[in-house]
Amino acid sequence: MTETKKRPDIRFAGFEDDWEQRKLGELFNFHYGDGNNNPSNGGQYPVFGAGGIQGGYTKYNAENSVIIGHMGDAGCVSWGEGKHFVTYNGTITKPKDDVFSAKFGYYLLLNMNLRKYRGGSGLPFLTYDMLTEMETKCSNSKMETQKIADYFHHLDHLITLYQCKVDKLTAVKKSMLEKMFPKNGKNIPEIRFKGFTEAWEQRKVTELGEIYIGLVTTMTSHYTDQGALLIRNSDIKDGCFEFGDDPIYLDDDFAKQNASRKHRVGDVITVHTGDIGTSAVISEKEAGSIGFATIVTRPNKDIITSDYLCIYLNTDTHKNFAMNISTGDGRNNYNLKDYYECVVPVPSLDEQNKISDFIKNINHLITLYQHKLTKLKNIKKSMLEKMFV
Repeated sequence: MTETKKRPDIRFAGFEDDWEQRKLGELFNFHYGDGNNNPSNGGQYPVFGAGGIQGGYTKYNAENSVIIGHMGDAGCVSWGEGKHFVTYNGTITKPKDDVFSAKFGYYLLLNMNLRKYRGGSGLPFLTYDMLTEMETKCSNSKMETQKIADYFHHLDHLITLYQCKVDKLTAVKKSMLEKMFPKNGKNIPEIRFKGFTEAWEQRKVTELGEIYIGLVTTMTSHYTDQGALLIRNSDIKDGCFEFGDDPIYLDDDFAKQNASRKHRVGDVITVHTGDIGTSAVISEKEAGSIGFATIVTRPNKDIITSDYLCIYLNTDTHKNFAMNISTGDGRNNYNLKDYYECVVPVPSLDEQNKISDFIKNINHLITLYQHKLTKLKNIKKSMLEKMFV
């Protein structure tokens, strides 16, 4: 018979006692929030429903509490910092008799994955009567629970910090892209680098290089774990490719038969179906790959650089054009004939390079902070599993 686990895998030094099995009703007081509707009126206190913050209100009914989704996103666990208002869709949760801090209670409940206990089908629910009977293991040492709470609070602070960095840089990029390209038929942008004064040209994408569509034939029988990399529309992100843990390759014989469709360094690959218009540039890592139903532009380097074209294609201006002209039922399709109608603002090559370098630097920082953010979230997930029983 398997022995019931009584201690977490990772603990702070000096703590060795077993954790005790307890019902949540022994550890917490539960009561529903107020009102069936979101009362947001722009007030100073955050409003929490089942799934987190939903606005602001001029009144509050809780302070430093855990909010558990009661109806809708039932089982979602949120932390309410300071004073806040909780609607009827949320359950206000506070520790009993100061057994541990509310913040430790938040991480304890967060680790329990309460969504798996909810009832209902059309509208999931999790009542406080259900919550009170659930069981978990908990340390009897208030010092240990506080150390755990402090550790995860610090992790959350770092996660928030890096999320703010990503959000701020993303907003800066969006704002600059709006100002660094001419608007409404004008031939001069609102912001440009020093030394550039000439008017920009407006040129159809068909004038800027060779364009073709990727293979549209069935290829699953040619999938393999090595050979020519296959690029699908879902692999194309803003300025980069993301293939996940299991990229798809095409066998050498099939790739040779379609050698004319192989990508070269500098080709710009654009989403045809899905997040239409999103584009990335082929680097040495993707050279020799083949696209499945993707739009491929091979820029004329005497007119336009690959990086600049890619940056423009990822702007809201181009994305909105693609969306408005797209076809499809459920999923949008950016057909080649419609892409041919795309007009690109084209400055001198020197100015193109300046713009590209600026945006690429921002993208590099966003990627750097995003990787750090992902790493911190993974650490938190792993430590929640190992520091609780």
